[in-house]
Amino acid sequence: MSELRLVPAALVVWGASLAGIVWGGWVSLATVAVVLSVVALAREAGQVVLVGGLGSVAAAVTAVRLATSRAWEFGTQLVGSVSGEPKEIDGGGFLIRLSIPGHPGQVPAFVPSIPDGVEPGSTVRVVGSAAEATRPGTTQMVLNGEVEVVAPPTGMAAWSNHVKDVFAQSVAQTVGERSQGLIPGMVLGDTSLQSAAEEQAYIDTGLSHLSAVSGSNVAIVTAAATVFASAVGLGLRGRIAVAAAALTVFATLVGPEPSVLRASVTGLVGLTAVLSSSVAEPVHALCLAVIGLVLVNSNLAVNYGFALSVAATAGIVALSPVLRRAFAPTGWPDILVRALAVAIAADVVTMPIVALMAGQVSLVSVVANVLVAPAAAPVTVLGLFAVILALLPGGLEKPVLWVIEPMTEWIHTVAAVGAGLPVSTVGGSPLVVVVCYGWVLAGFLLGRPRVTIAAVVTVVTVVAAGGSGARWQTPIDTSRLNAHVVARESEVEPVPAHSQVVVVMEEGAAHDRPVITQGGIPVLYPRRDGRVTLYPDGTQRAASGRF
Repeated sequence: MSELRLVPAALVVWGASLAGIVWGGWVSLATVAVVLSVVALAREAGQVVLVGGLGSVAAAVTAVRLATSRAWEFGTQLVGSVSGEPKEIDGGGFLIRLSIPGHPGQVPAFVPSIPDGVEPGSTVRVVGSAAEATRPGTTQMVLNGEVEVVAPPTGMAAWSNHVKDVFAQSVAQTVGERSQGLIPGMVLGDTSLQSAAEEQAYIDTGLSHLSAVSGSNVAIVTAAATVFASAVGLGLRGRIAVAAAALTVFATLVGPEPSVLRASVTGLVGLTAVLSSSVAEPVHALCLAVIGLVLVNSNLAVNYGFALSVAATAGIVALSPVLRRAFAPTGWPDILVRALAVAIAADVVTMPIVALMAGQVSLVSVVANVLVAPAAAPVTVLGLFAVILALLPGGLEKPVLWVIEPMTEWIHTVAAVGAGLPVSTVGGSPLVVVVCYGWVLAGFLLGRPRVTIAAVVTVVTVVAAGGSGARWQTPIDTSRLNAHVVARESEVEPVPAHSQVVVVMEEGAAHDRPVITQGGIPVLYPRRDGRVTLYPDGTQRAASGRF
């Protein structure tokens, strides 16, 4: 089991950081002690030193960052640089994240509007009030106020914004509506041209990873560079050098955002899998990536995106070879077997996390990912060529975009059709998802791939037929919403820009119908109507049954 020797160290670093952020320093140290005790039972002195040392460092680093954040003085204004694209939130307003020199985490700021010039890398000033953060992390406060631009982006950030603007403009002028939002997203992670309906369709079908800078993007780019280097006769060192150069170009075009760093590191694990001849090297690379990234940024320990990336990479590295062998008796084409193995491996390990995060899972994600797999890599690779050509005069990128367009139209069609099915997503807890996927995985590993697939298709078809009259919906977890809590109904207005739900603690007679603000934000009266359940389409249901 030497190929797993770095796994305990990665787990203790992740676990100690997560425990420290969520429960505090003593729980963090207890987590280190538990993992250390388990390792000590194996009587591996080297492992005891490695796990104990890295676990203690992770716990100490997390504690220092939390202490620094708690001691930070938040006044009525804060100046920092914008990290990532501003995001529009439900109920009105925008969320921007600020990087503050000396602060151990990005500070969220909720603002009612975004003036011109607020873009990644720009320096802004937020004037308003601070409130305690509700999400776990090293950042203890959030801001609510107005934003103004202090200085435009400079350096790499300015260059990246220029690249994205030029490419988005060219795409909008060259291809049809169904491809306009997807091409910049798949190539540069720029979703500014995507509509809300398109974004939701990609989420419902498990294709949202295509329109974000992820490890899969980096793996595709570096793998393509490696294949090219092999084709021209370069050795291992030459292939690594060409792949590193391709990764540098990709990171330069996309921009110096934290998500790009995470994607680059996890993508390098995929490159390791391509260049190596065994599973051991990718497992080592993934563990080193987890250890390094979490020590650099403790917030990744409680970041769902990071957990999904790591889980997907681990699933593909560890499970996909086993699943390929399980599909061998079917006699299906190798390209189909590989696509199925990768899609199922990634789905099995990520769906419990998705269920924990969103309370629902996609029933069509495996099929959707298999259907779009032949198009995903060409769009990413050719898209990067189109980006480079778009920076040159003469419209040289347009023929490349014309070649890409049918592929992205196909991906858009798969997402639209899949999301339109009666039960593209269903509610489910992590435990239910683990049990269901466990049976599916067992069927494959026991050498019954045809029977397993037939059973899954039958179950999905029956469920879809039963839900054909209306789309199933999972209630919204109101504890995750930004709540505006007031004592009396007269204090509801004005509603802060970042609020997603209003809670009125006043007592009185129960309502006969749901209450919303003029801006469409749900207003809940727990002491009058009892528990009210919210649904994604805006529907409300009171426990009393009055509405």
